[in-house]
Amino acid sequence: MIYRGKVILAPSGFRVYAGSEVFLMRALRAGGVGCISATANVNPKAIAELAAHWRESDADQRQAALDQVRSVFAQYQMIAGMKTAVAHFSKDSEWLRVRPPLMQLSADQQAKLLGELQKINFSMPGL
Repeated sequence: MIYRGKVILAPSGFRVYAGSEVFLMRALRAGGVGCISATANVNPKAIAELAAHWRESDADQRQAALDQVRSVFAQYQMIAGMKTAVAHFSKDSEWLRVRPPLMQLSADQQAKLLGELQKINFSMPGL
């Protein structure tokens, strides 16, 4: 692990997880073991595959693809945005429901989000 520019050995049994997939490659290269991320709920396969294959030659491209997906969702309230994606790909509008104090994305926001996801060829196979 790197802290303030110095390599620090973690105690035995201690594992570091990045708080977002945006930091996954940096965490793995520094000795981390994975990430805990909200968007792992909608993009689990891509995140898991990078974590499993981070030493391969295409790892930086995989990280860039994760960053692209995250940046789309980050433009919106995260939970409502992810629920919009699940509702769309599962064809089940019940997924749009959020609990207060959260609010559902407006119809315009939903359309914009889904359009941006389509531009980057995002899908959720298996729904």
